[in-house]
Amino acid sequence: MKIAFHFLNASAFIFLYLNNIAFAQDDAEKIFQETCVACHTIGKGKLIGPDLANIQNRHPEDWLIKFIKSSQTVINSGDKYADSLFKAYNQIPMPDHPKLSDGQIKALLAYISEKSLAPATATASVELPPGNSKRGQELFVGSIRFANSGAACNSCHNVEMQGYLSGGALGKDLTHAVTRLSASGVAGIISGLPFPQMKETYTSHPVTPQEIADVTAFLISVDKQAPEQVTSTVGNYLFAGGISGLIVLLGLYSFFWIKRKKRPVNFSVFRRQIKSV
Repeated sequence: MKIAFHFLNASAFIFLYLNNIAFAQDDAEKIFQETCVACHTIGKGKLIGPDLANIQNRHPEDWLIKFIKSSQTVINSGDKYADSLFKAYNQIPMPDHPKLSDGQIKALLAYISEKSLAPATATASVELPPGNSKRGQELFVGSIRFANSGAACNSCHNVEMQGYLSGGALGKDLTHAVTRLSASGVAGIISGLPFPQMKETYTSHPVTPQEIADVTAFLISVDKQAPEQVTSTVGNYLFAGGISGLIVLLGLYSFFWIKRKKRPVNFSVFRRQIKSV
């Protein structure tokens, strides 16, 4: 009777253990797809960031946990390797992931380790239909709207090309984004939304695969047409606009308030009182 009881306990323990492993693997795969796949591959070469195959053999686990939670904190701490990694990949900051627990990151690293043994099954490439550069430009500048009403790209980004009105300056200049990141890297960022502002803007207004292909095609054409050295004029325009606005405001102030500047505020009151005496 006791043997049967112990056997049942052992069977239940093994079942729960294997079940927990399965759940952990599913959770790790979900985390990888949501947070990593836009910038990294496993065994497919570098994308926007380095290839993660066998990353557990290149860095201590505690270092990886800190870096994944906040790469800029590690870089700013004076870590020379983290700083060199940041510079080697176009100084594009890896988004922080403070909400990931140590356990989730360990499960993620285990998932990467497992997939490193079979790299053909792990891919970060984005399969897209053929893109239309002309339509991509119209989507980028907002001449036509995205299907799910997402914001136009030039609300935050700019490209330097002849006959094109400069866009926003909140995000990076995308003139040579394809040179820096590759076409698949650009498509991966648009589809994966790895940066917080992009995620906030487009999660509820997703960009369709065709639209991703069109915008990517536009950026490929811009990358080929634009000069290698690009000097963005967006900041100059903003500065000139600010100075011009200040001059206009000062002129209006002088025009409407010149009399108040020459006389006391209560001049008219004093004048009435003198007349009444």
